[in-house]
Amino acid sequence: MSQSVFLLIEANPNPNPNQKEALQDYLTKAPAITAEHGAVLVARYNIETALDGGEKSALFAVMSFPDRQAVDNLFNDPKYKALIPSRDLGFSSIRFFIGTEKI
Repeated sequence: MSQSVFLLIEANPNPNPNQKEALQDYLTKAPAITAEHGAVLVARYNIETALDGGEKSALFAVMSFPDRQAVDNLFNDPKYKALIPSRDLGFSSIRFFIGTEKI
């Protein structure tokens, strides 16, 4: 039996107003593509503060996938790859992490 995996996303939208259209394009299209790969949004957080005193990210999201292969399939999907230019313009930074639940 495969174990669920989680895609953890840490991101900062690009503050440049000229990139709002790119951000909106990504945010409008990406959810349908991720859902095709079994993704379920677990939680989305606006970050208030970084307790270590470092720079804080604007948001953090957690998505559940049925298995690791589903995550790999998402990032290799031509429809998702076509969104990467919008993603990269729409966010000043975005990081993706893979996690599994520790039992």
